Parts: sequence; C-alpha cells; structure tokens
Amino acid sequence: MTIDQLDATERCETLLQDTLDAVRPAPVWQGAPARAGARLPLPGRESELLWYVTRGRDLLTVVSLSRRAVLADVVERHWRRRGWTITSLNAGRDRPGVAAATPDGYRLELRFGESGEAGLTASSPGVARSERGPVLSGSVDRCAPPLPYVRCPYWSALV
Repeated sequence: MTIDQLDATERCETLLQDTLDAVRPAPVWQGAPARAGARLPLPGRESELLWYVTRGRDLLTVVSLSRRAVLADVVERHWRRRGWTITSLNAGRDRPGVAAATPDGYRLELRFGESGEAGLTASSPGVARSERGPVLSGSVDRCAPPLPYVRCPYWSALV
C-alpha cells in the first residue's frame, strides 16, 4: 500500500495526539499552521518526486523556566517508551528541546523559543502526492508561535 499525503497527515495527527496525551497535567495547545510540499530526490537516487506534510501544535500554557526541562523530559521518556529514536536532545535550562524519529520515518520535535513559546511538530517521510482530496500545498509563511498566556498551577509554578 502506498502512503499518500492524506495518510501521512492522519499519521502526523495521531503522533501529535499520542504525545500530548502523555503530558500530565495536560497543558493547553492549539493547532499550528500546517505545511506540505515537495521533497527533491537525493542525487544518485530515483528521480521520483516525493511529498511531505508537517503538522504541529503551539503551547498556550505558560511553562516556567524551572519546568521547561521537565516537560522536555516527559516527552523524551514517552518517545523512548514507544521505541522511537531520539535524534536530538538539548538539555539547556532556558530552551530545552528534544527530537525523535519513528521506525516508519516520521520525525517529531518539541522546541522552546526565546520568550517561552513552545511548539510540537510531526513531519512525514517522503510520500506520494494525494489524489484523494485537497492537501495544503507549498509552505505557509509562519509567524512566531503565539506567546503562552494560560496559567497552570503545575507547569507555570516558579519552583
């Protein structure tokens, strides 16, 4: 069975939700702009053009400096339990982050920005172009993620 952009979109959404469900207490998230486009073949490989999709979530809950590494650690442990390969780990206090790859080639990333904004993304490997319906094409001009504004007794605590 060939995976197309719509199948990949569903898989990205499932991966994101699975990750969000592992975070307790549950912070408030909103959908980030979706992206899709073409991925050029590597030199020396087949000339078949492959497509990709990326889906994401922006964190709206304020995560204090002391809790940012905790959130990254929760996500990292969850991904490891799933058997995914951790591809990048930034243990910095101000801007921790973690990235992983699934066995089927999807890539996930949790990252923090300079002002505490955080985002979670899932990107597909190269897939077939979808012929089954509308898929966002091209890249969406993305502004900075929104600044978090929702307070939580746990995640926003100044411990």
